[in-house]
Amino acid sequence: MAESTAGPDAVPPEAGRRDFLKILAMAGGAVGVGSVVWPLLGALTPGAGGKAQARPIINVSDIAENSAKAVQWAGLPILIRRLTDQQIAVASVVAMADLPDPAEVSSRVAPGNRHFVVVVGLNTGIPCQLEGNSPTDPRGHYDGWVCPCDGSEYDVLGRVRSGPAKYNLAIPRFTFINNNQIQLG
Repeated sequence: MAESTAGPDAVPPEAGRRDFLKILAMAGGAVGVGSVVWPLLGALTPGAGGKAQARPIINVSDIAENSAKAVQWAGLPILIRRLTDQQIAVASVVAMADLPDPAEVSSRVAPGNRHFVVVVGLNTGIPCQLEGNSPTDPRGHYDGWVCPCDGSEYDVLGRVRSGPAKYNLAIPRFTFINNNQIQLG
């Protein structure tokens, strides 16, 4: 009988090739999964354009006193008004008991820059876009904004003063980057 010359630890030649093929198959599978997952993750990550639309920067230096600028953000009209010192003084003396939705001046103006008011330009009674951005637009009895649909009137701070609306205009999230620019969002 012939004796085997291979020792007890010897690996048959087929086993080495089988292990190599297993490693090669797993590496190929990993590359295949990576080639599918990587573009999918890239598609889900917002690009620079999407980030800019999510948090737009608005130049407010071109807004004249007693005028407003309207911009679209997140599907909503955003109104940014520059107030005069006289408008702030008149709004400050309004008794809270005279307001359907009481709000102090400090809670309605931009923090650190009290001459700017930023509000969502939709009536709170029925969703209708407001008028009153330009000094020549109808502004009602309170020099603010007027709803052409139901006649609700808001003062220069966006506080409801008359009409069927019961709530003040919403204030969107925003921050002043500097004295000339605000960032929404």
